[in-house]
Amino acid sequence: MVAANSSVFLQTIMFIMNQSNFQDTTSYNYYYLDIGKETNATRCYGIYGCFELTKPWTSEHRPVSYFPNDLEKIEPRFLLFTRRHPRRPYIFDLNDDDIVGHAPLNTKKPLYVIAHGFLENGGMTWIKEMTHELLIMEDCSIIVVDWHGGSSPPYTQAVANIRLLGAITAHLVAEVSAHTGDMGLSHVHCIGHSLGAHLCGYVGYTLQKEFNLTLERITGLDPAEPHFGKSQPPVRLDKTAAKYVDVIHTDASPILLGGLGIVERIGHVDYFPNGGKDQPGCSMRTYQHFIYQEDSFFKGIRKYLGCNHIRSYEFFIETINPKCSWYTVSCTSFDDFVAGNCFDCGKYGEKCLKFGYHSKKHYEQLMAKGLIHKDQNLRQYLMTGENRPYCRAHYRISVKISGSERSKLHRGEIGQLVFIMHSTSDGKGFKSKPAALKGGYHEPGEIYTGVVATDEIRTLKAVEVEWRYNSSLFNPLTWRLLSAPRIFIDHITVDALEIRKTITVCPKQEVPLITGFSQILIPSYC
Repeated sequence: MVAANSSVFLQTIMFIMNQSNFQDTTSYNYYYLDIGKETNATRCYGIYGCFELTKPWTSEHRPVSYFPNDLEKIEPRFLLFTRRHPRRPYIFDLNDDDIVGHAPLNTKKPLYVIAHGFLENGGMTWIKEMTHELLIMEDCSIIVVDWHGGSSPPYTQAVANIRLLGAITAHLVAEVSAHTGDMGLSHVHCIGHSLGAHLCGYVGYTLQKEFNLTLERITGLDPAEPHFGKSQPPVRLDKTAAKYVDVIHTDASPILLGGLGIVERIGHVDYFPNGGKDQPGCSMRTYQHFIYQEDSFFKGIRKYLGCNHIRSYEFFIETINPKCSWYTVSCTSFDDFVAGNCFDCGKYGEKCLKFGYHSKKHYEQLMAKGLIHKDQNLRQYLMTGENRPYCRAHYRISVKISGSERSKLHRGEIGQLVFIMHSTSDGKGFKSKPAALKGGYHEPGEIYTGVVATDEIRTLKAVEVEWRYNSSLFNPLTWRLLSAPRIFIDHITVDALEIRKTITVCPKQEVPLITGFSQILIPSYC
């Protein structure tokens, strides 16, 4: 609820920003370009083409549409990072006739283009972190699109500015392709957050239309919803913008409920961590975000306001050099996934897909085997932790409440079961953090199933279980005056997704679980 309210507050700020400044339609001073013809419906920007405000750029879902600002206002900078220049970038000169030839750029190495969003710039901490991780992973080149002069309020103007930025970036990438020979753009990957995701889409569309070139990959990190929801390509990012488009949704609540990320599925693969909204850890209060941001008040406030939205790039950065599996499961909804209805990877593993940076390689492997098809739009789900490292392993837990006479005589109980996974039967080895199933009434003889996320235990040997009883001073039905609350377990079956293992464990001699005391259940007790 706190996170939702903070997003609503941020959207209110965006609305005020939209009203605080309007496009100056009388200023046509373009720093880099000679302006050609212009009309009320069309404005041209030299070699970067002409832009219209007619449909689909203006519609019932997008009633306000502006022309991009001039380049002197946007102040675009294209910053090149390499292993030789990891911190002090080379800045491309847009007026250079041999813009690529004069740059310290090896055009045959993998190339990443990173684009930030609204109210951001090319020096954002997350961009530095992503650049650092990419350079650790491989010897590559990274171009950061810094459009800080065009990302400020009003939001509607920033929306317009990315159209021109997309065209400029496409021209630069096309210049790179002139030096790559038969490689074309098979080594180029555009990564954009929020408005930057749609900017990457415009790069892809411009390359196709103007240069007959196709980007290899676009990653959309929670693409912006305002002015893009319910629109069609080329207004928004779409899977037609590149050979492979993967989208990570982390703030996909309806816009009226404060969501900043697009709700629709728009990629070849759309990932919905934690259901695509209400990310774990984003319900923290402002002072807690302040603490996590190393006492930076501005960063703490920013994270509080847009916590769900920025989780997308935090997750993606962690997947570049992963320390765990980062698996996802195909499912019809997050509720079905959490209920354990979609925990099967399929006969050939076709329903499970890697999340984040390494998803493309896994996707292509499944494609090559004919297990998935290009026209499919895959909807993948996973669960994460509430703070770094975010990666978690998934366990489907099915608990059979004993139907014995003792259990029936005691009757059902209201409470919650908490689990710890162990790598040894005696509980002295590696163990996971606690993870709980949804609480409720547990009736003798019934089976209760759900999915939890916690640390990955590669040699799963035992399960520690604790019963947490929910009592209320105001509800006499929950009072237990003569004996401690307890529950009788028949057996527990755990399916570990990442290690593809299933174990069934039981309590020793049907010893009941008493609230406040845990037990280690092992297979040999069954």
